[in-house]
Amino acid sequence: MEHLPDLNTLFHGTGIDDPDMQSLMIKYAAEIFNENKKFNLTGHKNLINIIDNLFIKSLMPLKTLNVPRGTLFADIGTGAGIPGIPLAIKYSESTGVLFDSNHKKINFINRTSKRLGINNVTAVAGRVEELCGEGDYRESFDMVFSRAMSDIYTTTELGAPLLKIDGLLFLFSGEKSELSDYIVEHINILGLSVENLLSQSSIKDNTEILVLKKIKATDAKYPRRISAIKRMIR
Repeated sequence: MEHLPDLNTLFHGTGIDDPDMQSLMIKYAAEIFNENKKFNLTGHKNLINIIDNLFIKSLMPLKTLNVPRGTLFADIGTGAGIPGIPLAIKYSESTGVLFDSNHKKINFINRTSKRLGINNVTAVAGRVEELCGEGDYRESFDMVFSRAMSDIYTTTELGAPLLKIDGLLFLFSGEKSELSDYIVEHINILGLSVENLLSQSSIKDNTEILVLKKIKATDAKYPRRISAIKRMIR
């Protein structure tokens, strides 16, 4: 394993001060690095970049986030388990369900989290628009997170049906989140309102998180099929 800086220095500003949590983060990052040699889990090819770009930049804007005991959260389009795994490690009294359509990535997350003792997450393979249409997942989550899954229009339509009333949807963005009128209208139709924007200016790419709040039930016709959603994007 490549040489890493002091862990307190590495995780400075993230709210991750516990040595056991820091160690678990590093172990999971190392698993991503090793698995990446077999198939493409992430575009980041060295351990430092995985830790910095996937873990640190997921945690920094959320460092003051209040996650009460018993919170149920979802991570849609989780990929290698980001931001779901870092959140599960930091908020060990919450429970996370991580969604992705790639079965190899989901198998990696379940296998690795079990081996490392991260017992408060489950990864589920499938398309979100199908999984959240009906059943146990619809309007079940207190918080939903998505990092780089898709555009704001699409991701809000996929995330809104998963949220309970008063639940929060967190959308990571690498650029300023300028919301056009038609996106704001779509957000409102889905039963969401724009809450605020979390940011961390010290992050190189100025990662921001658009926060939306569920204020009313999402109409049963949402989410539509991806092809139908994409046709509506301007």
